[in-house]
Amino acid sequence: MGWSTSELARLTGTTVNTIRHYHKLGLLTEPERMSNGYKQYGASHLLRLHQIRRMRELGIPLSDIGSVDDDHEQQQLALKQLEVDLGEQIAALEKARTEVSQLLEHGAPIDTASGFIDIAARMSNSDRALMNIYSTLYEESALAEMRSIMSETTPYDQEVDELAEDADDATRERLAEQIAPSMKRQLEAKPWLLAPTERMTGDVKMGQAAIIGSLRELYNDAQIDVIQRAFISVFPTLEIPDEDRERFIAFIKHVAAEEEG
Repeated sequence: MGWSTSELARLTGTTVNTIRHYHKLGLLTEPERMSNGYKQYGASHLLRLHQIRRMRELGIPLSDIGSVDDDHEQQQLALKQLEVDLGEQIAALEKARTEVSQLLEHGAPIDTASGFIDIAARMSNSDRALMNIYSTLYEESALAEMRSIMSETTPYDQEVDELAEDADDATRERLAEQIAPSMKRQLEAKPWLLAPTERMTGDVKMGQAAIIGSLRELYNDAQIDVIQRAFISVFPTLEIPDEDRERFIAFIKHVAAEEEG
């Protein structure tokens, strides 16, 4: 009893192209051809295809199948690694499921960064987008502190969020004065914010460029102007260690040099 390629594919729940691919990889031997030139597969091919299918169901990569075929020790090593990989995948899926449940519970936008879901409703679209970027650039402890900042909103923060780009000078100055106290409090409690690259992970130069570019994209000129005015008024009065003040000055000089270069 023999089968054609298409018949073997149906028997094993696979496709003709998959069988051909296995031939190319050397995982399945080529069968003999009948007098009419068509391939004729036998029971050995049927058994081999089911063996490959089983290993694929377990998650063993095609590239590893050839090396574990008849080597029990290699099979055990492959299974142990597979167990580790599956554990990591399950943990990732469980985390994703938890966050999906949180997104539904709080009605948060789907792109809300992990850790900010329960406060997303109190964040502006721009702040939420910025925290999404921060979540890929900063260590967990820094993100936790950013979360606490985003949790403490004031009526003035909302006014800044809604500030039009053509806002007049008087409005900008008033808002700068109104947000200055909370800015002072946050900077004194978290002086690392004065030189934010200190808590970054990965490529600091690229992370810094990403933040600067994102700020210009997410906030209009009037909003940035208000924040700058507030900071200029607050910085000389900050009660922080001299080393933090010096770190900020060094950071600003570095950014200026980078932009000039």
